[in-house]
Amino acid sequence: MKLPAFLKTECFVGGKWVSASSGARFEVNDPATGNTIATVPRMGASETNEAIEVADAAFADWSSRTAGDRALVLNAWAAAMREHSEELAQLLTLEQGKPLSESRVEVEYAASFFSWFAEEGRRLYGDIIPPHQKDTRILVTRNPLGVVGGITPWNFPVAMVARKAAPALAAGNCMVLKPAEATPLSALAVAALGEMAGVPAGVFNVVTGAREDSPSIGKALIDSSRVRKIGFTGSTGVGKQLMRECAGDLTKISLELGGNAAFIVFDDADIDAALDGVQICKYRNSGQTCIAANRIFVQESIHDKFVEALCDRARQIRVGHGLEPTTEQGPLIDHRGLEKVERLV
Repeated sequence: MKLPAFLKTECFVGGKWVSASSGARFEVNDPATGNTIATVPRMGASETNEAIEVADAAFADWSSRTAGDRALVLNAWAAAMREHSEELAQLLTLEQGKPLSESRVEVEYAASFFSWFAEEGRRLYGDIIPPHQKDTRILVTRNPLGVVGGITPWNFPVAMVARKAAPALAAGNCMVLKPAEATPLSALAVAALGEMAGVPAGVFNVVTGAREDSPSIGKALIDSSRVRKIGFTGSTGVGKQLMRECAGDLTKISLELGGNAAFIVFDDADIDAALDGVQICKYRNSGQTCIAANRIFVQESIHDKFVEALCDRARQIRVGHGLEPTTEQGPLIDHRGLEKVERLV
């Protein structure tokens, strides 16, 4: 593939592309081959605090704009993603591994968040509440919080960035985003497209870090008095830790954590429809979704027939590099993911 012009290998802070103060970097690899695609900065607490400061400085202007003005920017961001959807999908596949067909769907899914919340921002209505005494009027207005910290996973590295940024920015907040260490290039590309679309400097910032840097970046976001909310998508264990740390000063937090879904097939089910459902729930993104079917329960009278049919379908799945047009399932994200699946088997 030809790498897109908006591929960035530096972090985006205050409208500038910057390196870590130490100069340290880490590799981003193609999970299908193990080859290094690029290197990006290993940032830590000091760089995160700098990003928080510039986001806080940008907040006064961004929050004072009308919802319509902010909607124009978010809609332009969505349009930029759609205009460059093929290049963005190829980059997503290269660093995450999923088939290109799935990446194309994800890019449109991501753009839809900006389109949707651009319009939802216009509808942040307040309330007039019936008073408790006759000489009182109670009005409730909705105001942006300030700086929001976003922490996103590697399984949907474009969509989850948009899912965090779009509602936060539509409401007038500014954001400091920490993407997953396995897939930072997609987040940086989304930031570059936002820059092209006219997102003001400091409104959306991205700091990258290796696995070892994540605790210090997360702690800097949580400990800062300027960060008023944290949004996290990831594992239940990390989510619990973040909630404990946010409790100290009652920092608001939204968590989207791991699932443990069961797929249940009764003997009156349409077997072909059930098999279609299993293929989507279990094999989409190589099973690396929070709503993947972790257990499949089949009623005894149809159990053997169902297992045989599912095995037949599984044998037909074409596995390969996600950029190959015939690939239906790509690699797992890394060796840790592979080892986990092998332990389960």
